[in-house]
Amino acid sequence: MNIARRSLAALLAAPFVAHAQGLERLRLVLNFHPDGGTAAFFLAKERGYYREAGIDLTLDGSSGSGDAITRVASGAYQVGVGDMATLAQFLVRNPDTAPRAVMPLHDSSPQAVVSLARSGIGKPSDLVGHVIGQGPSDGASRMFPAFCRLNGVDISKVNLRQVTSQLRDSLLLTQQVDGVTGYDYTVFFNLKANGTKPEDIRIMRYGDHGMDFYGNAILASQSMIAERPDVLRRFLAASARGWRETLADPAAGAAIIKKEVPLLDEAIETERITFLRDNLIWTPRTRLEGIGTMDLARLREGLAVVKEGFGLPRAPTEAEIFDGRFLPPIAERRVG
Repeated sequence: MNIARRSLAALLAAPFVAHAQGLERLRLVLNFHPDGGTAAFFLAKERGYYREAGIDLTLDGSSGSGDAITRVASGAYQVGVGDMATLAQFLVRNPDTAPRAVMPLHDSSPQAVVSLARSGIGKPSDLVGHVIGQGPSDGASRMFPAFCRLNGVDISKVNLRQVTSQLRDSLLLTQQVDGVTGYDYTVFFNLKANGTKPEDIRIMRYGDHGMDFYGNAILASQSMIAERPDVLRRFLAASARGWRETLADPAAGAAIIKKEVPLLDEAIETERITFLRDNLIWTPRTRLEGIGTMDLARLREGLAVVKEGFGLPRAPTEAEIFDGRFLPPIAERRVG
């Protein structure tokens, strides 16, 4: 390219560069590797909703909720996605740096022990004597001791095997573990994608055994809340738009996450999003009041359960863990 052409190209690009420089930069860390469970954020970015809101968003995966919460608390990321029970535990121990939940996503928790039918694991007491694979920092693994405590299971009699998040589900497939702790919609569809028949998969949800609590939420750092409230408000509005559209059209979300992670199976991701929507997000409460709805009485009860399960010195208050001031209007969050 000669000098004249380079000069012309620079002039033509200048408005776009200026525009990009005018965007507010945000870094979002997900609660796990990207898949259909977080496709809504990628859809919102692909369709330009964050840029319309004046935001240049970077999205990164993590090894689990514990990892994501720590990254937001450290200031490396301004916003994140994480499990609220894990956040409660972190907050009690790190009140000065703990992020706040600013928009709940899952009205029910997806935390579960997932096994295959041949294992014979159907209730909490069946865990004794079995090998259970666990990732290093996902919410279900961190909550497992609390789950055992609340259900009278002596965790010392459960053979826990620490594995990487990438290997966890493959070890279940190859019978090297009897079960794994994880999110139901993550493990179930990973197994199905690898040829396991749905009828051979057993899911024991924590919520069915004394741990009824919210699941994932969008989190924000304390500095983000204090110093950039308007940016946070715009981020949540764009995210809510992405979630509404993904839940209304799971295939669209699956197509976009497939572009981001080519190894994913688009049909499986469509099913994953549909499962997530129908089992964890679309509830009578969210249909009426929208995604991001928080019942403070239910939150208070759940925090008491988390305190008991973890043996914490205290339970966080509702105001410590949740800040709903930045939520979009209900009309922009209503689903179903």
